[in-house]
Amino acid sequence: MYRLLPQRQRPLTGLAMMALIALASSSMIDSAEAASRRSRNLEDVSQDTLTGQPMLAIVSLKDQRVSVYDAAGGVMRAPVSSGRTGYETPVGTYSVLQKEEEHYSNVYDDASMHFMQRITWSGVALHAGALPGYPASHGCVRMPDGFAQRLFPLTKIGMRVIVAYDDVAPVEISHPVLLKPTPPPAVESAVAIPMSYYGQDSDDSASPFEPDVKRWPARKAQLEALKAIAAGKRIEADSANSQADEMKQIVDEKKEPRDKAAKIVRKAEAAKKSADDRVAKAEKGLAAAKSPKAIKNWEDTKAKATKNAEEAAAKLAVATANLKAAEDEFLAAQKEAAPSEAARAIAVAAADDAKHKTQPVSIFISLKTQRLYVRQGYEPVFEAPVTISEPDRPIGTHIYTAVEYANDGKDLRWHAVTLEHKEADYAYNDDDRLQQTSDVVNNTPQTDLAKATAALDRITIPPEVVARFSEVAWPGSSLIISDEPMSKETNKATDFIVLVSTEPQGGIKKRPKQFFPSDNFYRDSSDDYFYGYDRYGRRGYPRQKSFFWW
Repeated sequence: MYRLLPQRQRPLTGLAMMALIALASSSMIDSAEAASRRSRNLEDVSQDTLTGQPMLAIVSLKDQRVSVYDAAGGVMRAPVSSGRTGYETPVGTYSVLQKEEEHYSNVYDDASMHFMQRITWSGVALHAGALPGYPASHGCVRMPDGFAQRLFPLTKIGMRVIVAYDDVAPVEISHPVLLKPTPPPAVESAVAIPMSYYGQDSDDSASPFEPDVKRWPARKAQLEALKAIAAGKRIEADSANSQADEMKQIVDEKKEPRDKAAKIVRKAEAAKKSADDRVAKAEKGLAAAKSPKAIKNWEDTKAKATKNAEEAAAKLAVATANLKAAEDEFLAAQKEAAPSEAARAIAVAAADDAKHKTQPVSIFISLKTQRLYVRQGYEPVFEAPVTISEPDRPIGTHIYTAVEYANDGKDLRWHAVTLEHKEADYAYNDDDRLQQTSDVVNNTPQTDLAKATAALDRITIPPEVVARFSEVAWPGSSLIISDEPMSKETNKATDFIVLVSTEPQGGIKKRPKQFFPSDNFYRDSSDDYFYGYDRYGRRGYPRQKSFFWW
């Protein structure tokens, strides 16, 4: 066995100490650099000039910041951390679908995702989270805690959220294609009342799709009148539903004996067929019999089979008569219930139509499908072909939002945002991303008004469609024009979700199979799908898990 000599050990020990010192120094430098890097973007709010209700939020992936705008052009900004490479937050247009102040992941040790504002049911959301100074999430948009907390009570479900690569500010626009409201009823003068940002109603339980008309008395009176009509129609629909349900219960009560009688008839028919088969077999055996004994046996067998067949026929006749009587009662009940079902359909349609008249309208025009789609209250209400000039030439993606009334409530002010990606400058490492986000400035370029106008110039909406939806052109209404079709994320309980196909979409494509909300099943968490919750917030059975919570 060999042993190192003492004089040979000392140099080795010295080298090890030098390596440890170098490693420690490197770690301290790296930690200091990381802390410095994180501190550059961790101010909760970099700008706040909001004077009214937020109408639009724009997330810039390049600048790693979110800008929330009101109707007057006020803005509140903060740094964010969007989806990292491979899990990029998809560029496109969304809206707030769900809000939850205290939200926890069911997958990742109940990790906190406070002040969550969901923008897709598949899991993308805005929420408070860690900001390392570069894109680091798995598709969500993390915001500073203080900013997320301040923003949460200000937003309403239905607020437009735009994820853009290059940051861009809305620009005011006027164009004949943009909806104009029908004249308000002559209730009182439509004079704007000054509205304070800090004096807004704090009731977050108000209808999420209700337009903000507090500053316009005539429009407020109009909305209240429409809401009263909608409430009356809903009462009528509830009454019609109750009557129809009672009649349906009677029909169901008649259906049960009808089904039971039908089952008895099927059994009787089988028994009759079996008895007839035995008679036929006896007749065949009798025809083939040669000896007197065989003939006698087959005659006895035939007589017995014939008697059984006659009894089976009698039972079948009784069963058939009973079925006819039960069927007649069932059909009579159905006939009696038909008017109540028809009344239910009419009343529900009238209630839905009255409700929709109180809600802003969202219109989406797709160059790819050459169709116009309309949603209200996150429900599809209409679609039709639309004319787009030069259909072979790209039109881009443009979002137009009605922000408030103008001209004493006789017109609407519209803001436009055009999604652009001017440079192919996606970064694929933290240092490059840090360089992109380290010099955040507040001088955001406005949307190119000429491009936003040129897109509208190519659109021709049928006059009857314009007339129909001008009645519901409230503040908060929107028009989206895009080369793209509507995303598959557009489903139940969503406004239009349009994703730009030329931009990375890892934040959605790498998520588990979607399960869209229904009347009695909702996903929990903005990023995972392990448990569902029903309409009462009760946890349901487990679903497919996601691997990440942030």
